[in-house]
Amino acid sequence: MNISSLLIHLHNNVDAFTLKLRHLELIRASLPDVRITVAEGNRDFMEKLPEADCALVWVFKAEWYSSAPLLKALFTPAAGHDWVAQDRSGRVRTFYGRFHGRIMRESLLSMMLYFNRRMGKSRDDQQNRSWGRLQYSGCTSLFSQRVLIVGFGALGRSMAELLSAFGARVIGVKRDVTEIGENPAVDTMITFDRMEEELPHADHVVLLLPGGAATDGIFTARHFSAMKPGAHLYNLGRGNCYREEDLIGALTDGPLGGAGLDVFAEEPLPPTSPLWREPNILITPHSSAISREYIDLFIQEWLETLRGL
Repeated sequence: MNISSLLIHLHNNVDAFTLKLRHLELIRASLPDVRITVAEGNRDFMEKLPEADCALVWVFKAEWYSSAPLLKALFTPAAGHDWVAQDRSGRVRTFYGRFHGRIMRESLLSMMLYFNRRMGKSRDDQQNRSWGRLQYSGCTSLFSQRVLIVGFGALGRSMAELLSAFGARVIGVKRDVTEIGENPAVDTMITFDRMEEELPHADHVVLLLPGGAATDGIFTARHFSAMKPGAHLYNLGRGNCYREEDLIGALTDGPLGGAGLDVFAEEPLPPTSPLWREPNILITPHSSAISREYIDLFIQEWLETLRGL
């Protein structure tokens, strides 16, 4: 796609999600004939939008497309559609980030190793100056385990590649598996209605589901009850896919051995939430994709996509 006027508005309260000088220099070197404008704020962005034929943004509302008569393509680093609406008319092509797996799979792996290698106990032993070596015989290794990835899209594929390299057996869960080609990192692909057959065998269950009405409470108390005793659950998708009361019940009275949670029904997670007090929960503050390389990966993906259009 040939563009002549690029408008960038990538300000974010997370520093790693904000455009830096090195990114701007790379864009200028890659597109020497394109007029590049970096918006100073929301008002400046809206004033410059009518002249742009391509934009890089964090936020774009549906009604703004009418203010952008020259716009051909809109790109956002975000994977979800929470902040950038698609153009209902179809005039402007809207592209969402697909690079997150390279970062988030490391976050998932760190959570899994935290539980498998009992790193919480190691930290406690260190603080207590206790040489608790005899209590580590229950440690397990990924090469002997099964991982069920629920919501097998671009993120799931990237995570499967890493986990399979460790020897784990990976089962992917997707509503429609007819579009999925052969993937050497995945042992089996199943539809959501077959998930309860696999839950009793999975050592790790990874939720990568998007938000929205279609996934509200989709992982139920029945699913938690079907999980393998001692299994671990991880949520790096959205916090609406189960009731947090069901999760706590599965930890205290059910089969769940622990949970690594990056997303929650309410964010920030309130100080009053009982999740904070659960000893077998590892909490991260919706940070599984935060990395210094975040915008670097986005710019690289954007430039590759632009060349292919």
